[in-house]
Amino acid sequence: MNPTTANYDEPWKEALTEYFEAFLYFFFPEVHQLIDWTKIPESLEKELKRITASAKTKKRFADKLYSVISYQLSVISYHFPTDY
Repeated sequence: MNPTTANYDEPWKEALTEYFEAFLYFFFPEVHQLIDWTKIPESLEKELKRITASAKTKKRFADKLYSVISYQLSVISYHFPTDY
């Protein structure tokens, strides 16, 4: 018998795609208020795949990448925990 592997990643990705603004509002309110929400965030899936394809390590820290318009000109970086 071959055990079936559960796919927990895809539902989270779909939820984040659908509720991106609400996610940032709840978990990162300081970041949420810096974004111009009159402009639709752009998902950069193809760009992320290109970046991770050329990575020398298999360990990944990001599954989603978005481009947003900010009210301030500053780079915001946050490292998500990998233990989930």
